[in-house]
Amino acid sequence: MKLHKSMIIVLIAIVCTLLLAAPAFAATPLSSYEKQVAALVNKQRAKFGLPQLRIHSKLVEAARVHSADMGQENCFQHDSSSGETWSSRIVRCGYTRKGYRYWKAGENIYYGSGLYSSPIAVVRAWMKSPAHRAVILTRVFRDMGVGAVKTTDGFCNLDGTVWLFTLDLGRRIAQ
Repeated sequence: MKLHKSMIIVLIAIVCTLLLAAPAFAATPLSSYEKQVAALVNKQRAKFGLPQLRIHSKLVEAARVHSADMGQENCFQHDSSSGETWSSRIVRCGYTRKGYRYWKAGENIYYGSGLYSSPIAVVRAWMKSPAHRAVILTRVFRDMGVGAVKTTDGFCNLDGTVWLFTLDLGRRIAQ
């Protein structure tokens, strides 16, 4: 009887721990383009024997906020149109450093229209760029957020519909 009660207590403790950890990795619904980019990034990582990245809601928020800001303000840079750095944005959106002994993040951005706006074109372009490829293939990263935002008013030197993409990657290790 004591063994049975002990097992129940252990199972309850495990379930409670999982439920408390769940909000950080809550299922964030991704758009079709965001899902495709995430899958293609993980496919590239798998080719190099790297761990798959899991969708993290706070990184999705940071990525979407940035893609929308770039589209609205017609600027293409990692820092926001107001001057906030990309890492400050990630922290502001909830992927914080507080309470973690290790924190690392990286970011890729891209924009394109027509055939150059497909998720395949996005990831292919990142993998052809040494700096962007290095971000995707950073071994320590475990979390990912993708933001794909469409503007129909043109962007930079392109007219019409343009897609803007932000990929935020990170890793945090608790103290």
